[in-house]
Amino acid sequence: MVDSLAGAASNALTGIEQAQNRIATAASNIASTGAAPSGSVTAPPLTGGQFGTAAGQVQQALQGAGGDLSTNLIDVATAKISYEANAKVLKTVDKLAKDTIDIVT
Repeated sequence: MVDSLAGAASNALTGIEQAQNRIATAASNIASTGAAPSGSVTAPPLTGGQFGTAAGQVQQALQGAGGDLSTNLIDVATAKISYEANAKVLKTVDKLAKDTIDIVT
C-alpha cells in the first residue's frame, strides 16, 4: 500500500513539474510575441468588407517567433488542467496516507 501511494505521489509530482514547464514555455512564447511596438499604433476603422483583412492583420500580429498565440493559450489551459488533476491526486494520496495511519493507530 505504501509503495502504491509513493508511486502515485511521485507520478503526480512529475506531472505537476511538466505542467509548470509547459506553462513557463507558453508564457515565454506569448511574452516574446507581445513585444511593445515603437511609436503609436492605431488601427484603421473597419468598414464593410474589411473584416477579413483585419482578421488577417490581427492573426499576423499575434504570430511571432514564439508561434501562434492561440496555440500557446491552449497549451496554458491544458497545462492548468493537468496541474489541477495532479494536485488532486496528491491531496488524495495525502488523505489516504492519513486515513491509513489513523486505522493502524
